[in-house]
Amino acid sequence: MRLQVLEHGHTTVQRIQLRIMRSFCGRALEPVLMMSYRRNFFGKHFARCLQEGLRNAREWSIGELETFAAFVSNLNRCRY
Repeated sequence: MRLQVLEHGHTTVQRIQLRIMRSFCGRALEPVLMMSYRRNFFGKHFARCLQEGLRNAREWSIGELETFAAFVSNLNRCRY
């Protein structure tokens, strides 16, 4: 389910970036929309936590993390 609020509340630079993404991909990806919505309040801090938690995990390589994310997204029927 897509939240309509994620379509609004972006800065001018973010709107330009989202337009470019839509022109190449046909749509803006949900993780990008979520991380860019009210970025100073939520997005950049949440993204930093995700990066620290996932990228600094020594047990899994970056490729394994991406494969795991794609598998879970497929199970959840996400188009990621």
